[in-house]
Amino acid sequence: MGTLVTKLRSQGASTITTVPSEIVRRLCIDDGDNIAWVEDGFGGFRVSRYSADTAAAVEQHEAIMEKFDSVFRALAK
Repeated sequence: MGTLVTKLRSQGASTITTVPSEIVRRLCIDDGDNIAWVEDGFGGFRVSRYSADTAAAVEQHEAIMEKFDSVFRALAK
């Protein structure tokens, strides 16, 4: 699949866009479902169907990365 482009527009105090039907199909989402926007570390976001388990795992990951930041930086050298 190539690049999909959608247009942003204002609705009240929010900015909204539509989700192409191919993305809806691939993510197995439907009207009323929640989607998660997770920062990818490269200035973008990864979008997926929201999962409470995944959200908890991401929070744990962020806490570990913050707690052991100096250790990871030393290992990277």
